[in-house]
Amino acid sequence: MIGEIKARDDIAELIENPLMLTATCILYNDGKKLPDQRAELYKKFINNLLHRRFKDVEKVHNFLMTMAFHIHNKKTRGRDRVDVIKDMAQVYPRHEGESSTAYHQRLEKRFDDIEPRCGLLKIEGGQYNFRHLSFQAFLAATYLVKKSTDYGKAIEHFWQEEWFHELVHLYLGYLSIENSGWANKIIKEALSEEDEKPYYWWRLAAGALLNIHPDNRHPGSVELAIKKMQAVIQKTIKPRMLVDAGETLGRLGDPRNLEKFVLIKGGDYPLEMGMVAVKSFEMAAYPVTNKWFASFVDAGNYKNTEYWTQEGQKWLSHTGARYPAYWHSRKWNCPNSPVVGVSWWEADAFCRWLTCERNDGFVYRLPSEGEWEAAAAGFNQRKYPFGKWRDGVCNTDEAKIEKTSPVGIFKNGKTPEGLFDMAGNVWEWTTTNYDRDSDVEDFVFDKEVMSLYEKEKYMESWEVAGKKKIRPSLRGGSWFDDRDGARCALRNWLNPNYRSINIGFRCARTVK
Repeated sequence: MIGEIKARDDIAELIENPLMLTATCILYNDGKKLPDQRAELYKKFINNLLHRRFKDVEKVHNFLMTMAFHIHNKKTRGRDRVDVIKDMAQVYPRHEGESSTAYHQRLEKRFDDIEPRCGLLKIEGGQYNFRHLSFQAFLAATYLVKKSTDYGKAIEHFWQEEWFHELVHLYLGYLSIENSGWANKIIKEALSEEDEKPYYWWRLAAGALLNIHPDNRHPGSVELAIKKMQAVIQKTIKPRMLVDAGETLGRLGDPRNLEKFVLIKGGDYPLEMGMVAVKSFEMAAYPVTNKWFASFVDAGNYKNTEYWTQEGQKWLSHTGARYPAYWHSRKWNCPNSPVVGVSWWEADAFCRWLTCERNDGFVYRLPSEGEWEAAAAGFNQRKYPFGKWRDGVCNTDEAKIEKTSPVGIFKNGKTPEGLFDMAGNVWEWTTTNYDRDSDVEDFVFDKEVMSLYEKEKYMESWEVAGKKKIRPSLRGGSWFDDRDGARCALRNWLNPNYRSINIGFRCARTVK
């Protein structure tokens, strides 16, 4: 259960108080698994919560839906008590012969019983609101579903306002549980409409499919959504919107070839370090993605040490790793985003495995520092892979994405040779020691160094008792760094044991 919670942001937000945590544990205990679909999760969570606390469950549920809809429809978070009592009156009718005063008192008393026991409400700033905006959006969505017969018309006014983004997603997800045909029809119709920058309509409709269980997604809807998201990432729009489209594409099934390689011509390259002779080689067009790295994990290569160097095996044995750090965190595991949380040893093992797995006449490996800079800067010594600095063409701190982005979505940020994400997104491991006084063969695993790393998490120096520093060079900058870190000539280093949310790698290959 803890693993599922860590892997899903939509569950993690439900357990911020003991009552909700208890309800989640009970829900998991009943089925030994939490629902895959967010709308179904919320439905079961709320039903479970209410059934254990109230006899008139349907009335309480209807009241909460009515209240949520009225709050959400006004684009606010709270509602005055007098208005909440009016919401109750729509669900709890006046008894025959009951005076208006007695009726009002009965409603007040009933609300005072519901509010503390339901676990979904709180008072803040003199108003009652839902503990999470997602609860409010979900209950408002279910209100619309239950009150509608023309399901498409019920939400036609909500598509273009960002405030209702979550409501539309949860509405279609909830609708799909019993009316998947209707949900898919609405999405397909939205995707078939003409749209213009920033393609909000298409992005919202395609994203809504992710809130529908895969078994309830119609192939035609998915195919059209993928087509539209591919079109969007070819446009020049704000970085965050590109990421939104790219992640939706990744989770629906990105059909692009993200494992292709690009020829880097040999020759003398005028680099920051001086003139460097580079032999022809091929560089992966993109950093290694989560989907690509999953092939390595699924093949059992954290248990099978065949592809790990002797020093890498020492690291593996010491850490007991079975997959990259953050592998189960939704924020970092989008299939078409760069894999992160990989040490140098893991990146090296992946390349060795790939050589044997493909058996295509190439040796796959990490690039040297010289090869990496030559590929990024070219023969004309570009300052950035795309030439002079321009905003909005790569994932650095300036873009304010604040995480990794799907590879290849910044079409204006590629090199003339066709390499994407050489600036920003993730730092990339190389085979060169930062001090340039040793080769990759000198990278060793040292338990004493590792223990200090584990204790301090980040260290300015890995020199222990006079031992030689071992620090592989990193290149390219990341989403966390500013434009200076994304320069082709900028160098960085870390201990090979280090696993971070802003470090990944890409492969190079040469003929055997």
